[in-house]
This record gives sequence, C-alpha cells and structure tokens, in this order.
Amino acid sequence: MLWFARLAAALATVATLWLAFEPPGDGPGLIPWDKAGHFLSFYVLTLLYLLAAPRAPRWAIVALLVVAGGVIEIVQGQVGREADGLDWLADIAGIACAILPVWLEALRRRMRV
Repeated sequence: MLWFARLAAALATVATLWLAFEPPGDGPGLIPWDKAGHFLSFYVLTLLYLLAAPRAPRWAIVALLVVAGGVIEIVQGQVGREADGLDWLADIAGIACAILPVWLEALRRRMRV
C-alpha cells in the first residue's frame, strides 16, 4: 500500500507542477476559481505526502509544501505567469486544513496516555 501512496504523491506532484507552469488558458479550467484550485491541490498533496512518508516528521511535510507553494509563485512570475501572494495563501490554507485534523488526533492520543 505504501508504494501506491508514493506513486499517487509523485503523480499529484507532477500534475500540480504541470498545471502551475502551463501557459494560462482562456477557459475556466478544471476548477473555475483559481484559489479553489490552489487550495485543493495542496490539500490533496498534503494528504498524499502524509500517506507516502508515514515516518517523516509532519512539520517537515508542512514546511516542504509551504516552501514549494511559495517557490511556485516566485517562478510563475518569471515564466510569463502571474505571481500572486493570494495563491500562496490558498496553498497554505489547503495544507492547514489537511494537517489540522491529523495534528488534533495526535494531540488527543497524547492527552489520553
């Protein structure tokens, strides 16, 4: 099962990067509201990375994805796309919504002991 989670995380990463750097289109895209797409992408990436690397510190996964979202925005500004700080905030919101229940459950388990 771990191999499947790692494959899914790798494919989701490739898809996210492809969508982030493809030339902007005229249509509404898969998800019409840009910020929702950012939120959903990083929400899913966070969950997949947690499954793919169960022994990795959760804070490291969060830090990696927060930095990756910021780097994507910086690079987008250099390759003909629009760099938007609100997109990065949407990325962070997706990460936070994915990790918060995980952290709360870990805290609840520690409090029971």
